[in-house]
Amino acid sequence: MSLIVKHKNIKRIVFPAFMLSTSFVWGQKTVNDSVKNTKDIEEVVVIGYGKVKKSDLTGSVSSVSAKDLAATPAMNALQALQGRASGLNIVTAGGAPGANANVTIRGGSSITQSSDPLYIVDGFQLDNALNVINPNDIESIDVLKGASAIAIYGARGSNGIIVIKTKSGKKGKTTITYNTFMSFDMLSKKLDMLSNAEQYVKYQYELGVLQSKPSAWSNVFDNNLGTDVPGFYSGANQRIANRYGSASTLDWQEKMLGGTGLTQNHNVNVSVGNNKTQAFISYNYNKQDGLLQNYSETRNSLRANINSELYKGVRVDFNTMFTNNSVNGGGAYSGMKKILLQPITGGTLFTQDHLFNTQTFPDFSALDSGFDTENPYIETQASTANKRTRTFVANAGVEFDFLKNFTWRTAGQYSWINSKSTSFSDQNSRAFLTDPVNTGINGNIANAETFRYQITNTLNYNKTFGEKHKVNALIGNEIWYEESEGSSMKLTKFPYPNFGLDDIANATVADKNTDRSSNSLLSYFARVNYNYDNRYLITGTIRADGSSKFAEGSRWGYFPSVAGAWRVSQENFWQGHKIDKIINDFKLRIEYGVTGNNGVSNNLWRTNVLLTDYPINNTQGYPAYVTSTNWGNRDLQWEELRTTNIGVDLAFFNSRIKLTSEWYNNNVSKMLFESVLPVSSGYSRQYQNIGSMRNRGMEFTLNTVNVKSGNFRWTTDLNISFNKSKVLSLESGQLNKTFSVGGSRTGMVTYYATVGEELGDMYGYIYQGVYTTDDFTQNSDGSLTLKPGVVKPATGTPKPGDMKFAADNESGDQFTRKMQKIGNGTPDFIGGISNNFSYKGFDLAVFMKFSVGNDIYNATKQSLSPYAMFQNVPSEFGNNYYHLIDPNTGLATTNLVRLKELNPNEDSSLWSLSNTNTSNIAYPSSYYVEDGSYLRIAQVTLGYSFPKEFLNKVMLSNARIYFTVNNLATITGYSGYDPEVSAASGVTVTPGYDSSTYPRSRSYVLGLNLTF
Repeated sequence: MSLIVKHKNIKRIVFPAFMLSTSFVWGQKTVNDSVKNTKDIEEVVVIGYGKVKKSDLTGSVSSVSAKDLAATPAMNALQALQGRASGLNIVTAGGAPGANANVTIRGGSSITQSSDPLYIVDGFQLDNALNVINPNDIESIDVLKGASAIAIYGARGSNGIIVIKTKSGKKGKTTITYNTFMSFDMLSKKLDMLSNAEQYVKYQYELGVLQSKPSAWSNVFDNNLGTDVPGFYSGANQRIANRYGSASTLDWQEKMLGGTGLTQNHNVNVSVGNNKTQAFISYNYNKQDGLLQNYSETRNSLRANINSELYKGVRVDFNTMFTNNSVNGGGAYSGMKKILLQPITGGTLFTQDHLFNTQTFPDFSALDSGFDTENPYIETQASTANKRTRTFVANAGVEFDFLKNFTWRTAGQYSWINSKSTSFSDQNSRAFLTDPVNTGINGNIANAETFRYQITNTLNYNKTFGEKHKVNALIGNEIWYEESEGSSMKLTKFPYPNFGLDDIANATVADKNTDRSSNSLLSYFARVNYNYDNRYLITGTIRADGSSKFAEGSRWGYFPSVAGAWRVSQENFWQGHKIDKIINDFKLRIEYGVTGNNGVSNNLWRTNVLLTDYPINNTQGYPAYVTSTNWGNRDLQWEELRTTNIGVDLAFFNSRIKLTSEWYNNNVSKMLFESVLPVSSGYSRQYQNIGSMRNRGMEFTLNTVNVKSGNFRWTTDLNISFNKSKVLSLESGQLNKTFSVGGSRTGMVTYYATVGEELGDMYGYIYQGVYTTDDFTQNSDGSLTLKPGVVKPATGTPKPGDMKFAADNESGDQFTRKMQKIGNGTPDFIGGISNNFSYKGFDLAVFMKFSVGNDIYNATKQSLSPYAMFQNVPSEFGNNYYHLIDPNTGLATTNLVRLKELNPNEDSSLWSLSNTNTSNIAYPSSYYVEDGSYLRIAQVTLGYSFPKEFLNKVMLSNARIYFTVNNLATITGYSGYDPEVSAASGVTVTPGYDSSTYPRSRSYVLGLNLTF
């Protein structure tokens, strides 16, 4: 039973939910309030190459603490961070263990290149850090968004920066912490598929007759009764009713996904330290079993660090981490389509047991070549896949104070990433069954290795003049180098029996490949912070980056920024007046800066030479060199992002209410595009700096202490982000650029990036229902003529029940397959809201997240539209398709009167099973576009912390047990598994595409936290 609640008008639901959560602030002020207020003001935020008190911050930064992350039992930090920071949008590709996620900050800054933010962990770059770092090791996460915060990182900061500070040892007694949880995962929703055997077989009969395959239908469902037997057609309806009226069916969703997936997490860390040296070590084990067999993720990670003051003013630090992550990817699983389309009965050909436990694909595909859905239960055993990734990181630093106000720091990092991907398909797989001779039993092996090093030197100057003038200055340089290499093999024709990929000696190498690349970055940077009397704050930065990805003369980019803040509440005219009792903190901020992006492949500035074969005298085997079809561009240079940010920070009623609001305008120019060249050039493509775009929006973060009275406390944290993109220009003379996603049978749609419009526009054809009997006149010979004024199809003559698309020609009377806008996948706004309650030892946290105004292209729904026999269909279609078969004759009728009788609600019917519609359903259509807005109760946690009296008796300093429900309920109008989806890789350009995505589960979690 699904707890997803459908609701079409989600905008009317979301805002009242906010108001209910933040409608009042009540409770008596205590001494503890003032203490907490001071602590909040002195909160430290980690920024580029340093940190700053939150009260002195001039840039736009969103922060998430370790406490917020710890409240979310999650496999990785990505899951824990979703919805908790304004301007940060994290959309997972699905609910599978190890599923990728698309992360963007303020809409990203590129159309065709990566929009992934830069991850900085303890001062060093670490790609995909939120998936790599153990969430229990994170002390804080700061999301840097404004120019002042990101310009110090120059070339790497244009997509925003996520700065992660990990935990370190503390002074005092040794503490040992053990955190564990166990999660029971279940399918949160099932799609409503046709489940009645009689309806299913009647539907199959109509499809078989209309596709001229009645014998194939009879072979499976009617004991192979000959079509020439008297009464075969006229008696078919009655035979179906007699045989299948009470027959059982297979629920493939229940069989494949109806079980319980188990996740277990164990984390131990030890902190030890004295006044001179502190050390921290942690180990984490996490194992998640998916709902589908052969789907799982296992992660082991070990982290250790040490900080020590060797002498007065001389400090050293060392930090190391190793992670081993293994993801089993379910073999040849290629989407829910394979499960949902399975036959629900084997008819008279197969028993239900045989239908489920054997590979029936060859039998069904032999009867109908369009049948392409192999048995998923057998396939996920016959085809396996695994990816193992090992990551090792070590960084060390030394810093010393000299001349009273100066601090020098030298730090370096080395990181190594090794990954191995394998797949293997045995004799029961579809790959073997469809091509046993050329492909046969087959497999793939791919290895990749990357290492990086980074060396950073900084000199920091910090001094206060005359008590009111504070200056902090930083200069530095940085070297960053990366080298990667990889190899892969495609292997076919394994003998049977075999040892799989453990012994490939007798297999055939069908394809092989190796590659190697490197790139480097040399940087110089400087920053000055000036603070006058804690009222006027100014920050200026400059960075110069030289990248090996560009040719000499184009390698260097220069990225300045300036920011200022005015703490109005510190002025004499504010303090001591009535308004100060209401608004006790008021700060205005403004910033402007330039950053760059070099996120393209290496060596695009040069034209590569390829080795080929040149025949001489009709004889092959003579090597020759030719240039590639891609023309190098020596003038290729940095993308540029110019960003403006205006912010207001407010605190009311002794900081019981805090509000931060931001307005930003990001303009990207010199965009890195792969441009199509004219044939006359002799080349096909070239990367160029062309085009520009803009992201503009507002963000709000609200924190309130709603109730604080005695032992009861209720706080609320809300963030909401609005972003609107706009394409300003493309290459000369081009008004749009297209991006096609999907395939003809998996659901395909085209996204447009159009000058003057926002990104995420979906294009296709506008569906207007079906042609009905009222659209035709029946002639004396029985033929049908379309009435004047009724839209004509692109080709041919329509029939009742054919899909009807809106006219798109100038005269407005014919459909000509001209693409039109049918939706947009970008939300109007996103956000999250958390309510936290505590009473004595009990705590309750309710976290919700939301997305409003985005469309989803439901390619899953499109792929389930009928195109081949024996496949199942959604109940929505199976109960409401347009009937062309007269059950009295068992044959198709074209008589308008009889068709009207067979389809009394034809205006609301879905299309018929005609061959015409088999082609029409492959069109990208507005019928598959749905409102993807949602409000999700993402997590509810109830915990209890044991009292000190009990803890002292059992020699513990802290003990807490908790119960959590993840993905409790979702209010949405979307008919698919989950509205939070991004099956396409380019979330910036192609958002809201859902194609047979692995469904998200609902999980029930039991957890324990112990500190010794």
